[in-house]
Amino acid sequence: MKVLSIDTAGPVAGVALRVDGASWVRTERVTRGADTRLMPWAQALAAEAGIRLGELDGVAVGAGPGAFTGLRVGLAAALGLATAVGCPVVPLDTLRTRVHPWLSEGGVVLGALDARKGRLYAALWEGFAQTRPSADLAPARVFDGLAPGFLAVGEGALVYRDGVEAAGGAVVEGADDPGVIALAELGAAALAAGEGMDPVAVRPTYLRAPDAKPRASR
Repeated sequence: MKVLSIDTAGPVAGVALRVDGASWVRTERVTRGADTRLMPWAQALAAEAGIRLGELDGVAVGAGPGAFTGLRVGLAAALGLATAVGCPVVPLDTLRTRVHPWLSEGGVVLGALDARKGRLYAALWEGFAQTRPSADLAPARVFDGLAPGFLAVGEGALVYRDGVEAAGGAVVEGADDPGVIALAELGAAALAAGEGMDPVAVRPTYLRAPDAKPRASR
């Protein structure tokens, strides 16, 4: 199975390639111009793996929640590539892919992305089960009711480290990693289960209406 994954939901953009269980990855904190990096990264990874992008079985993409512009950039790249190759797309929750490496039997893991304006996109897992759905919340609500000992993953965990630690949690090392290796792994599993989608049917997951409003007609 050959799967390329792309995630641009947070400030660290990433691309990973999974070929028969082996992975290659590129990540970088990008303030602007992520759209100019994604395809060169994909091509470089394919060269390292000794394949052509035209051989891909599917493309996995972080579909949200996340920054509006970032999500659009990643989705455009993923859908464009899948359309060109003629392969299916697997859109996945950006919080799910970030917490994936940290899930364990009985462990509690908080996934959080900075939603700006003093808010977080957050979700909670206990063991391998998601117990709080992804939501746009004030930090106080995110940390309310959490028992000490949980792990916190994602850019939001870094931005609100004080809140995590005050609630008795710990921010994992490399918390801002975009999780593209997990994204490729989960994407491969979804493709094997026949869950790939036609690129034209894929939509981003927004938890908040965009700030930009259409101009009123005169």
